Amino acid sequence: MSINPTLRRILAIACAVTTLCGAAACGDSSARDGTPDVLKVGLPPAEANANLQAKFEPVTSLIAAGTGKAVEVKPTSDYLSIVEAMRSGLIDVAAFSPFPTPLAEAVAGVEPLVVAKGAAYSSVIVCRTDSGIDSIDDLRGRKIAFVDAGSTSSNYIPKLLLKRAGINPETDIEGSYAGGHDTAELAVKQGSVDCAADARSSYQTMVDKGVIDGADQTIVAESDPIPVSLVIIARKDLDPGLEQGIVDAFVSGDNAPALAVVGATRFEKAQDSDFAIFRDAANELGVDLEELSRK
Repeated sequence: MSINPTLRRILAIACAVTTLCGAAACGDSSARDGTPDVLKVGLPPAEANANLQAKFEPVTSLIAAGTGKAVEVKPTSDYLSIVEAMRSGLIDVAAFSPFPTPLAEAVAGVEPLVVAKGAAYSSVIVCRTDSGIDSIDDLRGRKIAFVDAGSTSSNYIPKLLLKRAGINPETDIEGSYAGGHDTAELAVKQGSVDCAADARSSYQTMVDKGVIDGADQTIVAESDPIPVSLVIIARKDLDPGLEQGIVDAFVSGDNAPALAVVGATRFEKAQDSDFAIFRDAANELGVDLEELSRK
């Protein structure tokens, strides 16, 4: 039986991390210290933009305020590399995407601490208006740029839209990963792909800034609203007092600047039920969480 490519990559990461943990880095007590002097905070890939650290400064400041610790920001290449780094003790806390959070729990035992809710957050598939693509049914055989293999709005949910339209996202299209929301949209503008899978908010921001012309691109599919826009996660062996401090800072502290980063209206303590919709979608896409948990 063939293995879903996303599952295959996650399993490969799990094996790589297991190998890493046999090396000195994972055996180093400083890497596994539950109360490190400096918290290493992972940031997700977003816009391919040197200002990512500045954009997320309100989020990292809340982590610092809640723990009383200095923070060292660690930009990452993709969401799945965050999973690897957290399992090996190289990242303590991270801003994460909601869909792969159950995958990260299964593979690395991470602890979801806080969720952001209330954002106008959905996935879109945007195509050039001169491409002859008028609906999702026209996407067979077309080139589509996704953002990142671990992205909720720009990989998993768009692929779920395709699957529900009867289009196999692994065989019926030519998919690629652009590495950033803006680079995916620019690939459409430049004609190297027909369409981009993106967050509606990211697409609209680029239109509003005049980076792309809304008249030259058409939204051919859009998901239902996604209930969680960001998750703050911690590695499994981080001190519970530090974890609680982070929860308190986001839920009860001065969180308006951090909410603005993701366009959300509130932060809440993460509950298992927050991820039920993403577990169901993972199963629909053929990602077996029970198999991951056994690796």
